[in-house]
Amino acid sequence: MGWRLITTGLADSYFVTAADEALITLRTQDLIPNTLHFYRRNQPTISIGRSRRLDHDINLPYCQQHHIPLIRRTTGGGTIYTDPGCLIYSLVFDHTDIAATTSIDIFSTICTHIVKALQELNINASYKPPNDIHLSGKKISGSGILKKNQHILVHGTLLHSTDLTTMRHALKQPLQTTPVTTLINEHHTNINIKDIQNALIQQFASLFNTTFNPSPFTQKEKALIDNLIQTRYSQPQWNIMR
Repeated sequence: MGWRLITTGLADSYFVTAADEALITLRTQDLIPNTLHFYRRNQPTISIGRSRRLDHDINLPYCQQHHIPLIRRTTGGGTIYTDPGCLIYSLVFDHTDIAATTSIDIFSTICTHIVKALQELNINASYKPPNDIHLSGKKISGSGILKKNQHILVHGTLLHSTDLTTMRHALKQPLQTTPVTTLINEHHTNINIKDIQNALIQQFASLFNTTFNPSPFTQKEKALIDNLIQTRYSQPQWNIMR
């Protein structure tokens, strides 16, 4: 039996954040199969790591002035800026479907296959432990993980044509932070997001020894996503938290 492939494209920031949690929740209940989900947020958005502090990471007055929403995700890792130029992948699967066991090993396995996908497109990217991918010495991708019961959610970004100027204004950047770039900035060609998705699908199919079957969200998933938006992701007390 193959995996599901859901391609949302541009979508509401609250919706896609809630979708990640809905997928891992329903997978732990064996109500859905392993799933690969691609999406892009339809507006500039700050995605806050589960335990990160807003005052440490975010230029809050700038975000408020420019109506950039803040959304706290369930996975750890740093606080990031995303926009329509950022492709996001989300993998939800059973722990027995990957040979790696520790979070570091899982990141290494998945990021290595993302690097292979980019290299198939003549993009000379490299894996930077524990969970980043670099191009020309600059970061183009980061990933996060959540383990729930015997299932795993790994999701991450790939900066295709993200507005780096707005990113720098919206986030507080410590001096030691690794420089960030985009595929378009470094590769100087019109790299198509669809081609990147297809290359990733091929590499993930190889990694998990599976096929991917296009599918929409189920009604149960949509109901849970709506509930999570209303009770969590649209609520300031959840997103601010710290």
